[in-house]
Amino acid sequence: MRGVILLLSLACYVMMTYSQQCRQVLTTVCDNDVIKSNMQKGDKGDVGGSGNYRSSRAKEYPGAKGEAGGFGEKGMQGESCTLGSLGTDIVTRLAKIEELLTPPSTTTRATITVNTTTTSIITSCSTSSSNRPHTLTSGVEVYCEDGWTASERLSTIFQRRFDGSVDFGRRWDDYANGFGQIDGEFWLGLDNIHRMTRGGGCRLKIELWDFDGHQRHADYSWFSIESAENLYRLRVSGYSGNAGDSLTNNNGHPFSTEDSDNDSYDENCATHYGGSQGWWFVACFESTLNGVWMRQSSGDGHGITWLRWKKQGEPLKETKMKLRCD
Repeated sequence: MRGVILLLSLACYVMMTYSQQCRQVLTTVCDNDVIKSNMQKGDKGDVGGSGNYRSSRAKEYPGAKGEAGGFGEKGMQGESCTLGSLGTDIVTRLAKIEELLTPPSTTTRATITVNTTTTSIITSCSTSSSNRPHTLTSGVEVYCEDGWTASERLSTIFQRRFDGSVDFGRRWDDYANGFGQIDGEFWLGLDNIHRMTRGGGCRLKIELWDFDGHQRHADYSWFSIESAENLYRLRVSGYSGNAGDSLTNNNGHPFSTEDSDNDSYDENCATHYGGSQGWWFVACFESTLNGVWMRQSSGDGHGITWLRWKKQGEPLKETKMKLRCD
C-alpha cells in the first residue's frame, strides 16, 4: 500500500495540473490513517511473583527474578485499505496524461480547412510573382509584393487603404473573415493573418503616406496574431524605421470592434472617437490604421492615425500593412 502512495505522490509531483486532486487522494485514499499498523497490540501479561529474601539481620540480597508473564491474546486484524473510486480515477487520468504527452509521429500533421482546402499553415507569397493578386495553395487570395529588399522573398499585403472606397467601419465577423477587393482597399481577415503567422518567424512592415506625398515606414522583426479563442491578440516587437513606434504599446492586447469591446478603456475605443473601426486598442490608441478615411480630421482623432509621425487630428491618406515569414 505504501508503494502505491509513493507512486501516486511521484506522479502528482510531475503532473501539477492535477495537484489538488492528487492531494485529495493521498489524504482520503483510506477511511482510516494508512500509516497505522493493521495489527493491534496484545494485552499485557501478568506480573511475575516476588523472589525470596533473607532475614533483615543478615546482609540483604535481591530476590530471584520472577517468571515472565504470558503473552496476551493476538489482536484483531485491521481492515485492508483500498484506493476507492477516487484513486482509480486519478490513475486513469495519469495514464491519459502520459498518452497526451507522448510526442506524435513525425509523419502526422494537423490540417486546417481554408476555403475547402486543407493545409497546416497558410504560406506567404514566397513562390509567386510580385505586385499582383495571387491565390495560395490554401485557397486564400492575397496580394503579393516585393520584399523589404530586392534580395528578399516576396511579402504578403494584408491591409491597404488609399482612397476611402471601402468602408472599414465593420463588425467582428467582417474583421475575422476579411472584406474589400484584393486589388483595391481591403482587409485580409484576422483568421487568415493568424494562420499565416502561427508558425513564427514573421516580420511586419507598415508603410504610411500623408496627403502631401510624404512617406514613412515602421518595421517589426517579430509579428503574429493569436487565434480567435484568444481574441486575435497582437504579438509584435523589434521596431525599426522612420515613422516612430506607434504599435509596440499595443503588444499583448486583443482586437476590438464596435460589437466586441476588448480594450482596457471605460468606453469602447472602436466607437469612442466617432465612426467605427477595428484595432488592437489599449486605452485607446497611438495608432489606428483602420480608422475612417478622411482628408481633414474633425479633431477627434478618428481618422487614419499614427501618432508618432502625425499628431492627433492629422489623418493619413494611404497605409499598407504587409508581412513576410522566413
